[in-house]
Amino acid sequence: MELIARLEESVGDPIDAICPNNFHSRTSNHCAHYVSHLVGLSFGFNCVQYKGGTGEQDNIRVHEIFVRCPKVGRFAGLDTSRAQLVFVTRKNNVDLGRKWMGNIPEKHIGIFCQGHIYHYSSTANAVSKWTPERFLSVFQNAYRGDQGLYFGTIPGEDILLDVDPTGNTVEEGRAFELSNAGRNWFAKERGKPVSEQFFVGREVRQEGPAYFGIHQPAGSRHGERFRASDYFEEVDQWAVLLELTGHCESGNYLNVVNTYDRAKFTFGFYQLAAHTPDDNLILLFRELLRLPQAALYFPELKLINDQVHRVKKDGGTTNLETVFEGQLQFFMNFLNPLRVPIDEQEILSAGRMMHWTAADPLCRRAQIRVSAELLQRKMSRRYSRWYDLDGATDTICAIIADIHHQGRASKKTVREALAKDGKEAELLTINKAYGSRNARLTAKVTEMKVKGELGKRRYDACINECVAI
Repeated sequence: MELIARLEESVGDPIDAICPNNFHSRTSNHCAHYVSHLVGLSFGFNCVQYKGGTGEQDNIRVHEIFVRCPKVGRFAGLDTSRAQLVFVTRKNNVDLGRKWMGNIPEKHIGIFCQGHIYHYSSTANAVSKWTPERFLSVFQNAYRGDQGLYFGTIPGEDILLDVDPTGNTVEEGRAFELSNAGRNWFAKERGKPVSEQFFVGREVRQEGPAYFGIHQPAGSRHGERFRASDYFEEVDQWAVLLELTGHCESGNYLNVVNTYDRAKFTFGFYQLAAHTPDDNLILLFRELLRLPQAALYFPELKLINDQVHRVKKDGGTTNLETVFEGQLQFFMNFLNPLRVPIDEQEILSAGRMMHWTAADPLCRRAQIRVSAELLQRKMSRRYSRWYDLDGATDTICAIIADIHHQGRASKKTVREALAKDGKEAELLTINKAYGSRNARLTAKVTEMKVKGELGKRRYDACINECVAI
């Protein structure tokens, strides 16, 4: 249902008709609560945290919404052609330059749409529809001091792209045409012949575990592959450890993508996931946005203070690295807006990443460099400290790194394996519940030892390197 229809339908409703949870007190201010349920603002302190329930968890605090708006300003600067949020509070309670609003009782919020402001009136204990003039006048009389009226673009709205599958996808940059044949999705650069079309992924639709998205079956993967020998001069023995895990994760294809699991978007031979702050895929995007071709592939993104932001032509910005409940929800939603259904923005995101990886050696090297730095950091700060790996063979280190990269065992389980004779064999049994992966890992370890790529070095914890035995 269109927003205007939802707003009109809500007029006159009490809060218990709006909120599916347990926050229905008639003595509370529900203005932010109402707005958040109508436009889906789930960040910050929400109604479930406050009063419990099992429905959509939406924000209940005005000032928390204000600071999340991509763009704020005085009401006179509001774009009347689009729905936006409207705030009223004392003028000295707002700093537009810092996008800040103080947490005082006398503040209110509504939704401007088609000439009116829809808001939750505490006096009427129902949703009201007022003109902007009435909205300001009522609160000017009700609140102390001189009140100001401000607009804010809706948090998260600039994460959505206007994706046209024929290729007129974005305002600027490199455009791609998207197409599907049954469950298979394809892309090609606009204006290029059909012969340059490439496979993006196959749909996954599993109701039980709620897996919806795309992936690339092993037999359909294509493009450049990571080989340790190609990057040994750059990252040394770390390349060997990367190749082992990459073999198990992706067959070492640099452009493998997965959008169906809880991370919402995972990319590359090392399968860097989008949900983790200061880790994995967000680190790759920071590097990619420094490359010359960044504006062609992701013209909507820019680095601001070394963090990834969505930037619109109207000056609105959203920090995609904002952390909500331990995850990068904005970043995940930019790459893949909807868990269900499978949407064209996630196909476009995947296609862009795949094409950039294939076309630009700087993009490929950035992926290798970030993956190697992640592995080195985790070996030094985690694995070595957890298991006292100083002096351990590179084979032991490689297997442990793979175990934790997939996240399939506890520290206790790994310690128990290391305490037994035949440490390597014991570690390789840890993932026996993952039959095909266990077979791949065991076979690859054996192959690399036969070639002399593993088993000839030991880990030196002091310098965080694998050195010759």
